[in-house]
Amino acid sequence: MMESIVAKGTPVREFKKQIIEEAKVQGIDCVLELDKMRLRDKIGVYPGTVYLDHQVIDAGKKMYVEPLKGLEKKHKAQRQVYVIRWRPSQCSVDPIEEIILDNYNGDPKDVIGKLSELSGVSVEYISYTEGKQFPVEISCLDIDNELIWYRIAGGYSLRLYDGRVIYYKDKRETKKELTDKERSEIQEAETARLEKIKECKSKHGL
Repeated sequence: MMESIVAKGTPVREFKKQIIEEAKVQGIDCVLELDKMRLRDKIGVYPGTVYLDHQVIDAGKKMYVEPLKGLEKKHKAQRQVYVIRWRPSQCSVDPIEEIILDNYNGDPKDVIGKLSELSGVSVEYISYTEGKQFPVEISCLDIDNELIWYRIAGGYSLRLYDGRVIYYKDKRETKKELTDKERSEIQEAETARLEKIKECKSKHGL
């Protein structure tokens, strides 16, 4: 965490340059590159709206600095959404990824098309959940049963904003039958992970 003073009316791109220099001075262990980072609203522990380079900083807000693996892909009128692939046959999830939606109007076909491109799974075999806040507090043992799953034929309108999370899966996958030992090991790991999330939220008064 770092604090930075910014003048009212400063463009986002200029503030990014300032953050990079201040992070170096403060010895923060994070490599930041001007074209491979984004600023976004910090709502408690939740990531919110992404600020684009041409916009002006709201000096009264708290923000996240998010390092990116590649160049920023989000532009005006687009939505940035995190996606997590659930693999029932392994009782595990893939690392979190993101998709960028163009001129999104709530039509799930736009989302499913992006998920198909990302995963290689044909659109007719993709099931997806509604958008959740990041991070999602749910155990791998409960994903299949506690989340509501939709298909493209369902016509469910998907309300999404920057920073929301969608789980998706290949509906052809069968659920793995866990042994008692496997279930116990997963339960232990998931309990520890969820506890870290709760501790983080508690520090922010949530």
